[in-house]
Amino acid sequence: MDSIHSVQELIERTAGMPLERMRFFINEDRREPRCFGIYQDPSNGHWVVYKNKSDGSRAVRYSGPDEGYAANVLWMKIQSEIELRRKKYDLKERRKQFIITALLGVAFVAVLIAFLIVSFRSPHRGYYTIDDGVYYYQDSSWYYYDDDYDDWIYYDTPGDYDWYHDNYYGDTYPGLEQNFEDSEYYVEPSDDDDDSSIFSGWDSSDTDWDSDW
Repeated sequence: MDSIHSVQELIERTAGMPLERMRFFINEDRREPRCFGIYQDPSNGHWVVYKNKSDGSRAVRYSGPDEGYAANVLWMKIQSEIELRRKKYDLKERRKQFIITALLGVAFVAVLIAFLIVSFRSPHRGYYTIDDGVYYYQDSSWYYYDDDYDDWIYYDTPGDYDWYHDNYYGDTYPGLEQNFEDSEYYVEPSDDDDDSSIFSGWDSSDTDWDSDW
């Protein structure tokens, strides 16, 4: 903190600062509580640097003829208050960033858990036996085996999301006149077919292990 040598220099150094909001007053003998100030006593010409406490009582930091010293005392106090508030602001910002990061982390975990639940609850590609009927699931669509025509037809899934649970039969189903793989609807599974879960095709080499998250 470099020194100053006059009240005029103090005024120049603090130009642009919200001194009144900071509760610093130059060339003013303020009497209300909670303020700092400097003024020249007209009775003897001395420079007075003061602090009015919360209860209204006054503490005089300097009273004497040395204008440069008096101005520098108040300047050092202004500098220390600015530094104190900068530290408080930085701490507040760090806390805010921590809260934001924590909330984002919680949100990420919540979304991931929800996504995993939906993924694990999603049907697998293959055959299902439900209420004596045979069904096939592929690419988010269901198909039903019609015994009367020995053929597969598109099936509009019922509203009950869990209707197919615990009814998975497997990749093959014996005894059908026409396997689904031989129907017009069958599509060869691709390498990134993720009907079973989000872990299908997972490649850890794609992860940026050194990045922040």
